Amino acid sequence: MPELNANIPAIECYVRGNYLRDQVDSHDQYFPCMIFGVASMQGRSPLFHFLMEDGGVWWRMPISAFCSKPGVPEVDIHDLVLWNSFSSQVSVTEFEAMRHMRMTYVARSGEFVNGKYLFTLDWHSPDANLINAGFSENPGQHKCGHMILRNDGNFAIQPNNRVRLFDPSFTTKDGTLIERLINTRLWDVEDADKWRTSDDDRYEYGIETK
Repeated sequence: MPELNANIPAIECYVRGNYLRDQVDSHDQYFPCMIFGVASMQGRSPLFHFLMEDGGVWWRMPISAFCSKPGVPEVDIHDLVLWNSFSSQVSVTEFEAMRHMRMTYVARSGEFVNGKYLFTLDWHSPDANLINAGFSENPGQHKCGHMILRNDGNFAIQPNNRVRLFDPSFTTKDGTLIERLINTRLWDVEDADKWRTSDDDRYEYGIETK
């Protein structure tokens, strides 16, 4: 799993000029770009790398810097991204079953926002010696982040419990089927003394129930 930087499915879009000018000016300018990577640092919003038409490469820009076309009104990043990165170990997956699916999420303001699924960021912490591992391995706290192209032309990153997907042939039930509770369990099949393997070197070893 990549540490710090990871490839993402390339996104051809626009970067807002004010993000290229440290928010000093150029708020009304938009430049074609191609986002090609993500940086994940614990305690910071996911940040993105992109290429511009003049060959310039820019590193670690928040998702609020980008839009799908010129003139899209900027939305505060707090209504685009709910959580910071959980660790520096990030995976990027474009799930085939969710590809191009319509998606709705609930913003901090309570507004329902419509868009389209792009890909998913997920985090873990493989280093057992890393004390400050955040919540990436805590089942009750861990969140993934689904990258969404909003209908208004902005991009957002939202976790599972804030989104709904729409598949006309499968998601056919209205409302909520059951009130879901956060999973707090660590699922481990070797955490009990109910069984053990035979004490020999046989390839097809036996299992003894205790």
